[in-house]
Amino acid sequence: SVGQILTKYMFYSGSSAVLGGIIGFFAGTYIFTWVIWEAYKMMYEFADVIFVIDWATGAFALLAAIICSVGTTLYSCYHELSQVPAQLIRPKAPSSGKRIFIEKITFIWKRLKFLQKVSIRNVFRYKKRFIMMIMGIGGCSALVVAALGLKDSFSDIVSAQYREISVYDMTLTLGEAADEAERQQLGDEFEEYFDSYAFLNSSTMDIVSGSNKKSSNIIIPENEEDFKKQYNFLSYKSGEALTYPAEGEAILTRRLAKILGVKKGDTLTITDDDFNTMTVTVAAVCKNYVFNYVFIAKETYLSAYGHEPEYRTIYASLRNGRDAHQTVADLLSTDDVSSAGVNADTESQFNNMISSINYVVLLVIVLAAALAFVVLYNLTNINITERIREIATIKVLGFYSWETASYVFRENFILTGIGALLGLGLGKLLHMFIMECINVEAVYFESRVTLTSYILSVVLTFIFAIAVNLLMYFKLNKINMAESLKSVE
Repeated sequence: SVGQILTKYMFYSGSSAVLGGIIGFFAGTYIFTWVIWEAYKMMYEFADVIFVIDWATGAFALLAAIICSVGTTLYSCYHELSQVPAQLIRPKAPSSGKRIFIEKITFIWKRLKFLQKVSIRNVFRYKKRFIMMIMGIGGCSALVVAALGLKDSFSDIVSAQYREISVYDMTLTLGEAADEAERQQLGDEFEEYFDSYAFLNSSTMDIVSGSNKKSSNIIIPENEEDFKKQYNFLSYKSGEALTYPAEGEAILTRRLAKILGVKKGDTLTITDDDFNTMTVTVAAVCKNYVFNYVFIAKETYLSAYGHEPEYRTIYASLRNGRDAHQTVADLLSTDDVSSAGVNADTESQFNNMISSINYVVLLVIVLAAALAFVVLYNLTNINITERIREIATIKVLGFYSWETASYVFRENFILTGIGALLGLGLGKLLHMFIMECINVEAVYFESRVTLTSYILSVVLTFIFAIAVNLLMYFKLNKINMAESLKSVE
């Protein structure tokens, strides 16, 4: 009966969905969590991971898998069962071939060999297989692009921050604010250690723009020229050097400007802990990847509060040959310096974090390979099964094994190429979405995928396809020509 037939196929597809959903749920809960946890342990001292099972999410994912799998089965079964049994017993007539758009490009079409023309026509001849292959391979390529894009977006920010922008070697904090005479005295002492240095005020204030409000570090240098030797102001768009903001102006770092939703020409209100305010105009938005800052001139502060800010922070660049940690030890032994930080240590810490991303990238690429294998294996297997008489015929005509394989698998490579190209665009969109989700306030990650990553994504996708085709090559060789040709007309 129809009910028994439906039950048989629905049980097959439903049980596969349930089994795959359960395996995927527990694998995702434990494997993904463990990989990410171990990656971040390289940067932070974490306790051992505690796995928490989200049953509600698992149930939703399982339900979605069952609906997709069983729903597709129901549609296919009703489509077949709508025909009379006598028609179902007869073998299906092969899909009719049609002229394709490439044939209209005569200077390309006339240069193709006969079997190449046949393969290209066959690609568009089986529309369902075409769509499924494109979607599957496109998804595989998109995952690889997104994974490699993560590495691209993270890999250069540390070197850009500490070698192009924050070019000073260390940050010193004084126990008490230094007046002009004390700064002069400290400068004499620093001659032994530093090539250049800049005194500045660094304090946390609230930044308000319309309905947006955020706390951030306000940087006010005592001398702008000295400060510009320690920190390079570069436009986030063009990378060109920026001039230091004049009185009543401010420069914001890129991430803070994005959080506040401001751009050049907008007005900001800055409020300190005593609720004193000053209003500034955004003169520019600069590149900065680690932490957020607002840079203003001391004249702006003086005009708003009637006095200069206190200078307790120093950015300094070491003399050639000086050891940073030994210099820190020497300065901390004095009464003036209360704390010190070395940029190289911060750079190393961030580099450890970035290197840990490789584990996540590798995991995503493995999953992409699994997706490509499942899609290519199943569709190639179906393709061979449906065209077994055709394949047997060309073998009888004297085709060598490699010629037969080339005839069949050439279609796979064409579809793989189309799917991979489609996946490049989808992968970029997926990468942009992921970057928006993982961006944190303290660090700005640019959504960037290099040309090398795009090329590598296509190459890896083809490697996955070659691996599956090599596996199916042995099935082609096992086709019994006589038995296949004996099947009903």
